[in-house]
Amino acid sequence: MDATRNADGTITIPRRAEGPGGIVGDGMVTIGPDDPEYAAWDAWLNSQES
Repeated sequence: MDATRNADGTITIPRRAEGPGGIVGDGMVTIGPDDPEYAAWDAWLNSQES
């Protein structure tokens, strides 16, 4: 899974959780510029576009 930049400027990123007994959960989360992780994901996406 890859992170994607959406037309409205938000970023959709993959998430994975692992728990006891081999439980695994995968999902997608959409974050906006007010999210603390936004700047890091934005920089990473910009580096991938080059």
